[in-house]
Amino acid sequence: MPTTLLGGVLSLACAFPHELLHALCFKEDVYLYTNLKHGMLFVVGPETMSKGRFIFMSLLPNLAFGFIPYIIALIIPSQSTLGVFGALSIAMGAGDYINIFNTITQVPKGARTYLYQFNSFWYMPE
Repeated sequence: MPTTLLGGVLSLACAFPHELLHALCFKEDVYLYTNLKHGMLFVVGPETMSKGRFIFMSLLPNLAFGFIPYIIALIIPSQSTLGVFGALSIAMGAGDYINIFNTITQVPKGARTYLYQFNSFWYMPE
């Protein structure tokens, strides 16, 4: 199987484990929603978390499946399949990057964040 095709298949195969890594970051209940007909998988939970933990939760799968494999492929050029896998996995995290950007730019220090349906919200605890 050609390198590019194998890397693409591997990145698609990691879509579900990507969501499981998000889910592992929750301490309480977490729900995995799937709508494969429309290419959607996402995790939400009613639990609130700190700004830093929310960013970590959003970034973890992209580090594990995207940036780390891509960097390994840059260091070891013979691992081009890993490079394709990493690059495509980085692109598949686009929604996570939007959440991270919004959290960094909009959520004040000390606020709590939570996910509800397709959106993330924040509030200042009393």
